[in-house]
Amino acid sequence: MKNLLVRLRLAFADDAQERAFADRYVRLSLLNIKIYALIGGLCFYSFQLLDTLIDPVNAEFAHQIRLWVLIPIGLALSLFLLTPLGKRWIEGVVIGGGMVGIGGLSYIYAVLDNGYLHFPLGITLVVLGSAIMFPIRFIFLLLMFPSTITIVIAAHYLWTKEPDSWMTVNIITCLTATSFAALAGYSRERAARKQFLTELDLTASRERVEQLLHSMLPREVANRIQAGETAIADSYGEVCIIFADLSGFTELARRISPPHLVKMLNNLFSVFDLEAERLGVERIKTIGDAYMAISGLTQTTAGANHVENAAEFAFAIQRSVQRFIINSGYPINVRIGIHVGPVVAGVIGVKRPAFDVWGESVNFASRLESKAVPGTILISENAHWRLRAGYETEIQGVVDLKGFGESKVYRLSKARAERLTGGEDEAEVLPSGLQLSSN
Repeated sequence: MKNLLVRLRLAFADDAQERAFADRYVRLSLLNIKIYALIGGLCFYSFQLLDTLIDPVNAEFAHQIRLWVLIPIGLALSLFLLTPLGKRWIEGVVIGGGMVGIGGLSYIYAVLDNGYLHFPLGITLVVLGSAIMFPIRFIFLLLMFPSTITIVIAAHYLWTKEPDSWMTVNIITCLTATSFAALAGYSRERAARKQFLTELDLTASRERVEQLLHSMLPREVANRIQAGETAIADSYGEVCIIFADLSGFTELARRISPPHLVKMLNNLFSVFDLEAERLGVERIKTIGDAYMAISGLTQTTAGANHVENAAEFAFAIQRSVQRFIINSGYPINVRIGIHVGPVVAGVIGVKRPAFDVWGESVNFASRLESKAVPGTILISENAHWRLRAGYETEIQGVVDLKGFGESKVYRLSKARAERLTGGEDEAEVLPSGLQLSSN
């Protein structure tokens, strides 16, 4: 049965998707169902006026049946919808209420003189009303075929003395009404399922766009763009800027194919990205084989430890490159420069927005990286004063940095013994199972 419904596009092969659709199509419409049930009950009761026109003598007895039997049953079913079990079986409750209505009408029109002349009208209104007002799935509407026919046949033999021809008329009416009801339900459900899939696709597309946006921009900046902010520019009094550059990469690019080169660089920088995420460092951009990142840029990473996070990130980069060298045998290394200072950050561009930072601090960190010996981490005096308590540093002397003149710089060696708690060993395992290799 399920395979047939899937082919008819009246069910999803994925059970989880089918449950989500049912929640949306039926259970999330519970408030409307209650309103429609109230309207349907009032309409059902108002047909007492038709009873009076058909048979004024017996209309009062029919009124008592409507008022004290059928209406209370309808109210009980409506209250049952408030229970967890009722919410789970909304469609069954609605169909059951419709069958109670048809059964009650069959008895009322059996009591009224010539009532069966008007019974087809009652059947049609109950069946079509149930299918049109309530969001009932096609499979449940099919239950009305045998149910209504059974009620009509039983009522004919139990309560009336009408000829069998009237039973035939009422059965034809039942079949016609339920067929139209099923067709209406089929069309509505097909449209609802198509809309459901479209909304799932739109949601998935929106999530992919958000993931891409968050991969290009810091999360807080991406959230501001999504909120509608267009001009994003901020000043930061103190951040830690990290520049890393692969030495020997240009020579390596002459020796290996472009696809292999790009794959290798992507593999290596992907590990850098994962290390940055682990340590709360924001990647700003890559320029060729150079990698720029900043620690302390967002609210979640700003604070006293952002310089230490930058130092740990630099060590993680070194370890990643060393693993790559061991696995591939390629003669490359990495130079790293770290500086602490103020920057200005903002988003440039509309069609292809890019987040960038500017200021002398950025240039200073870049100059430090260019003066570093491959395989070493060169830090500024500002960074030295913030790291000296937990890390071993040694002065490299005074160097001439382009645009800044002679500046005192230090080499960052390692964390002090008392600061090590085993985290460095844990960092040897690559995040997300990435393998640094030449393949």
